[in-house]
Amino acid sequence: MNLKKLLIQKFGHQKIDFTFVEVQSDEIKNYPEIEVVLERTILPLTVINGKPRFQGGLSVTMISEAVEQLMK
Repeated sequence: MNLKKLLIQKFGHQKIDFTFVEVQSDEIKNYPEIEVVLERTILPLTVINGKPRFQGGLSVTMISEAVEQLMK
């Protein structure tokens, strides 16, 4: 199961806004606060509520737990 589907299933479609951004595309210009930290990160970078949270891999468990903590 992919991350987006898991998060929506667990927390509901209304509460999750999931966006995948290819950082080597012009789309990253829509996220200037993230663009400035890219030189210091290891991709992939997970951003939750506009703040970089995890780098260097995708952990469904860690991301799910972080979202759950924010929803409390």
